[in-house]
Amino acid sequence: MLQRLIGTVAWLFSIASPQTTPRREFEVASVKEVDHPVVPHAVSLIINHERLNIDAAALRQIIGLAFAIQRVRVQGGPPWIDEDLYDIVAKAGSADVTRDEIREMLQSVLADRFKLFVHRETKDLPEYTLIPWKDGPKLKPAGEQDATGITPEGSPNGGRRFAFRKTSFTTLVNFLANTLNSPVIDKTGVPAGFYNFTLEWAEAVPNQRPEDAGPLDSAPSLFKALQEQLGLKLEVKKVPIEVLIIDHIEKAAAN
Repeated sequence: MLQRLIGTVAWLFSIASPQTTPRREFEVASVKEVDHPVVPHAVSLIINHERLNIDAAALRQIIGLAFAIQRVRVQGGPPWIDEDLYDIVAKAGSADVTRDEIREMLQSVLADRFKLFVHRETKDLPEYTLIPWKDGPKLKPAGEQDATGITPEGSPNGGRRFAFRKTSFTTLVNFLANTLNSPVIDKTGVPAGFYNFTLEWAEAVPNQRPEDAGPLDSAPSLFKALQEQLGLKLEVKKVPIEVLIIDHIEKAAAN
């Protein structure tokens, strides 16, 4: 226990103390709270050479992006980190910066602007595994000229319907994790690339905490929709899962 505590303190100190360990930082970064209504949407790490752009994202999402961990594995923190939305635009000092380096720089922004302190733990939680079903995935590759985005659409049965356009498979996996409020692991073997598809299910999944997630039949409509519409299947079991615990966070001051 003592050794684990010492390790946690050392990790916290290493990411939050620029005096001891040099941190990668953006050349310039802008953080602005969104002050107008926004339709909920999936958020990804959009990188154009040395530039980073995050559009209208909740802070829990942004933390997950910075630490390369699904949002549902980011635990703790006040309610406003799921309610307030932020735009982040930043530029690195070199066009040769890697995706991992961008993540490190985003961690520095969170530490500087939001006074973020976190540590990692392992907990026994429900984990969903996404695998092929029957004849395999039914995904149509996107065209080069297709628009990108996830659009909520009306469903004639009163359920939920989303159109995914030029969407990476990783985005779908994260979408399912956020919908189920539990981690989802991709074991489908679907090739990297962008796809067009629509997912519609009759009933909303109950809003569960990961530790309270029920068996698969707690939301049969979603699981059946994945099988019949996309050729995918979800399986669940409790396993040790690494989570990121928020120890401290503050609202960012205006730019």
